[in-house]
Amino acid sequence: MLETLLIAIIIFCEILFYIIFIDVILSWISLMWLNLRPKFIADIIDPIYAFVKKYIPTSFWPLDFTPIVIIIILIFLKGLIITLNPWIQTVLNKLISN
Repeated sequence: MLETLLIAIIIFCEILFYIIFIDVILSWISLMWLNLRPKFIADIIDPIYAFVKKYIPTSFWPLDFTPIVIIIILIFLKGLIITLNPWIQTVLNKLISN
């Protein structure tokens, strides 16, 4: 039961990582005056950005480091889960290979 929950958390972190990555790429496209940010991505990411910005000042003039901070937190969380329970890594490897 616990292993299933931990695997679900790792999969959620991976999905969130890719959504943030897509959001960053789309924000670069918006610099060319094309606004291509879908509403569902904004609905997922904006509350997370707001939560991080509330506790950590992540803006430095025009640059916003919030996605980097969140990605670092996701990588740390995934590494912590795998370190505490190495069996999960073998299960994830089997999921990826199938």
